[in-house]
Amino acid sequence: MATLEDLDFPKAVLMRMIKSSLPDTIAIQKEARSAVSKSATVFVSYLAAAANDCARTDGRKTIMPNDVYRALEAVGLAEFVPELVVQLEKHSVLVKEKKEAAAKDKAEKEEETETDDERGEAVEPVDEADAEPVGEADAEPVDETIAETVEPS
Repeated sequence: MATLEDLDFPKAVLMRMIKSSLPDTIAIQKEARSAVSKSATVFVSYLAAAANDCARTDGRKTIMPNDVYRALEAVGLAEFVPELVVQLEKHSVLVKEKKEAAAKDKAEKEEETETDDERGEAVEPVDEADAEPVGEADAEPVDETIAETVEPS
């Protein structure tokens, strides 16, 4: 199992999160970025452990969103729960819309392929047994000047 020293958020993701929460006029030192990264890693690990305790209390091995909400309350951060519930709902709707759009695109592509097949526009696969073998006689001639300049090693 990895230790906390081995775990870090990706730097690009962390910087986007930091920059999105600070005014444009504020700069952040490299050491401060590192401190935020380590703090976030410790916090996420601690919250995950607390949520795991909540799940096990309910006799489950899988952490559910309600376990995370209860863990936030247990660690004294209950004021974050309402916003987290709203953001998780927005995320769920977005994921559902993306899945539906992907399924629709896939269905449209399959429909286009079927339409092309009906028109006879689709290319039929070649049966390898019917294909003519390519032998040395069909190969392009080797430029002798190039072959002579290359010495075997």
